[in-house]
Amino acid sequence: MNRRDLLKFGTLVTATTVFGAATPSKDEVAKEKEIAISKPLNNKDRVIIIGGGYAGLSVAKNIRLQNKKAQVIVFEPKNIFASCPYSNLWFGAVPNVKYDDLIFSPLEPASKYDFDVVNDKVISIDRNKKVITTLSDTYEYSLLVLATGIEYDYSTFGLNDEEAKEVYTRFPASYSGGFEQLSLKKNIEKFKGGTFVITVPKGGYRCPPAPYERAALIADYFKTKKLNAKVVILDPREKPAAKAKGFLKAYETLYKDYLEYRPNSSITKIDVDKKTIFFDKFDAKEQETTKESLVFDDANIIPSNKASKLLVNSGLEVTPEGWGKVKAPTFRSSNDDNIYIVGDVLGEYPFPKSGQMAHSCGIILGEQIGKRLNKEDPKEGSVFPHNVCYSLVSKDSGIYVTHEAYQDVDGSVKVKTELFEDIDKKTLEATKAWYVGVTSNIFE
Repeated sequence: MNRRDLLKFGTLVTATTVFGAATPSKDEVAKEKEIAISKPLNNKDRVIIIGGGYAGLSVAKNIRLQNKKAQVIVFEPKNIFASCPYSNLWFGAVPNVKYDDLIFSPLEPASKYDFDVVNDKVISIDRNKKVITTLSDTYEYSLLVLATGIEYDYSTFGLNDEEAKEVYTRFPASYSGGFEQLSLKKNIEKFKGGTFVITVPKGGYRCPPAPYERAALIADYFKTKKLNAKVVILDPREKPAAKAKGFLKAYETLYKDYLEYRPNSSITKIDVDKKTIFFDKFDAKEQETTKESLVFDDANIIPSNKASKLLVNSGLEVTPEGWGKVKAPTFRSSNDDNIYIVGDVLGEYPFPKSGQMAHSCGIILGEQIGKRLNKEDPKEGSVFPHNVCYSLVSKDSGIYVTHEAYQDVDGSVKVKTELFEDIDKKTLEATKAWYVGVTSNIFE
């Protein structure tokens, strides 16, 4: 699909009924509330999925594979699906990787598997009435799935709303597909030299190895161009959040003059005009914290991640970190059996927030919901997700990790991790094969 094809993406537009009266009586108010639901169930099961990413679309398809009768609707505010997984290869100019490789149309699986994709934003959930409200309509639901992904939180970098907007515009995080990706790519290509900063988010965030992979591939690009440039990673952790041994070895052996990793660096403020980042630097040996600053020429500012406001605003329980809380070993909200939480927004289990994990969980949840609609035993807790995460450290080599979830004897859900951190050229082909496999499963 080329960029012109993006204009062909469909948007399902629905009519909004407007009600009004100068001074409505109590009966009129009651009647208005009754008919304000513009899309009632009409004695039919309806599953509403909020979020059309790796998790949401996987849920929709796999519900339909189990159940042909219920209406399944996916709400997605973006009118383009641009994949975050695999995008680092495009940023780093890995040969034969194009932006078109990131673009897909959700309308294709929707047509094939008979579910609806509505380009609209859900703004509220009324759990008592089992109604969602979008910018255009109100819909009743039988079951609701929250696959809302992440939102950005710049406040942990000491930024107010206006400052956050400026940082987001000038130094896009590109942890969301579309124009952020195009902007970051342009910034990388026009970079002439100097210091290029990449910030690693505080707390839990989408795709733990992504900032480190991105840093390596951008450094590779600068090295290939023979620029007088250096990528500097500011990380609040003492070592990379994932595949630390493999990444640090790659940085030392491949990019000694092009990449600098600064651990224990917690950002406190960013001055956009002066292109200066202020941070607290912890010295583990001396057990002291010093205040430091770094002047940069360009940057990829990746802020902290947080869950959608819909969770808290609708009264759904969250974990201490603010992510969706569910009843182990299920995907059901801990305080609402008719609402499921899946993908990056999920926080109950020690799952990495990755495209593969979102897809794997989406398949399992879709099958469970389909069986529930069929009045069958959904067998929750009988199948657990898996994950494989490949990370390139150069244009032709990489490392990877696998995760296998399971239920322990105490009932808790845990994850077995296996690391493969020896830099291997076979990882490039494995990465490409994985990406084709996952996206084909969702979109074909």
